[in-house]
Amino acid sequence: MIGIDAKVFSTAGVRELKKELDEKKIKLHTAADILSGLWTDRPPQPSSRAFDFPASYAGQERGDKIKLIREKIKDSGATHHLLSTLDDIAWTLNLRGRDVHANPVNIAYLVISLDKVSLFINRGKIDPDLERELNRDGVEIEAYETIHGAMAGLKQGEGILIDPENLNFSLYEAIPGHCRIIEKPNPSISLKAVKNEVQIRHLRQTAVKDGVAVVKFLYWLEHRAGREPVTEMSAAEKMLSLRKEQEGFIGNSFDPIMAYGDHSAMCHYSATKETDAVIGRKGMFLADTGGHYLTGTTDITRTLCLGKPSPDEKRDYTLVMKGHIAVANTLFPADTRGFQIDTLARQHLWKQGMNFGHGTGHGVGFFLCVHEGPARIGPHPLDVKLEKGMVLTDEPGVYREGRYGIRLENMVLVTEAFENEFGRFLKFEPLTWCHFEGDLLDQTLLSAEEIAWINAYHQRVDELISPELDGETRAWLRRKTAPLPVK
Repeated sequence: MIGIDAKVFSTAGVRELKKELDEKKIKLHTAADILSGLWTDRPPQPSSRAFDFPASYAGQERGDKIKLIREKIKDSGATHHLLSTLDDIAWTLNLRGRDVHANPVNIAYLVISLDKVSLFINRGKIDPDLERELNRDGVEIEAYETIHGAMAGLKQGEGILIDPENLNFSLYEAIPGHCRIIEKPNPSISLKAVKNEVQIRHLRQTAVKDGVAVVKFLYWLEHRAGREPVTEMSAAEKMLSLRKEQEGFIGNSFDPIMAYGDHSAMCHYSATKETDAVIGRKGMFLADTGGHYLTGTTDITRTLCLGKPSPDEKRDYTLVMKGHIAVANTLFPADTRGFQIDTLARQHLWKQGMNFGHGTGHGVGFFLCVHEGPARIGPHPLDVKLEKGMVLTDEPGVYREGRYGIRLENMVLVTEAFENEFGRFLKFEPLTWCHFEGDLLDQTLLSAEEIAWINAYHQRVDELISPELDGETRAWLRRKTAPLPVK
């Protein structure tokens, strides 16, 4: 027999595990409490206060979102819908919190029925004014620990909509056998992925604010590294301090990846006190960072060389740049999936017998999780269309173990391109404004169209970012964004 704690396994995951164990005639026990006897110094559940995220940022009132979800509940034939994914709950109720590191969410459950909404949360997280606001929209506060009892209390003939990929098995087991279970993805997943016009307007402004912070950081790094002690961790602190200067900044959207030299070859490297490298005056440096603002979430990666780049470094940087441009500059039919675009990012690397081991892009939340479904750009054949209003990343890379890594990442917005006799076509609009490194480009490998894209992008970076910089940094950015010679 194998025992697991069903509270920490998804319903879909338990089913898969049970199937594998059944084939080996091994029983699965799902009520095991393995940790409580061992983890004697376990910290209490986070207790950050929930706060209202107004429609002036969210673009929709919570009442309108609840109505949309109720329509989906009716369409599925259910009477209730249970949400346990924290970002879906935050989006639905226009709430944010600080219960999870780098994710502005509250630990809670949410049950929406056709005539009632119940938020199961520690009452100490909801102040009286916020509770009144929630009550006005028909949301009642229930004790967090009563969620299992609420499931057990479902009546004969009622039907509950659940997402087995995103619901723990313990709650699934609490649903009584006389209740119909309808299994579909949470409706909020696809609803929150398509940003509304208010959010898009904010994101365009946020792209400039964040670009100013990153440009200032790259200027500081280029002028400080090797001249005064700068380490990977102190560089991360500097990046955070520059973002804090921007209006509406709340915190990092993930732990920054500041990777110098061979550390940059580790795709998800995280500096520690033991590994914290001093950044010198030569070698490759990769900075993958992002911020949470009231006006949106950002994610950007830039790679630079702090000395004279080698021919190999220039070639690899240019091949990654070509893949980035191929995605950024593509037109695609309205029913295109992300995996169909993924090949564009890899084509130039493949021709050289090279590849990278991660997806090309992921969805990004709006002052929510920096990794958001359902859409992504990657090799896995995920059957999710890219829709107008979705925000994703474009981040190809290449990694040479023990030497260096290169990744170039912008956020992009799916927008309308045109419609003709062949149907609707979509395109990507940049939502990141920061220069690329001209001294790392091998221009003999770039086409005229690629050079034109870089020049047009850099001109826009200069137009948007330069007015927010001091004179010295502005002059430096002008040099960084100077046009490449056109072939």
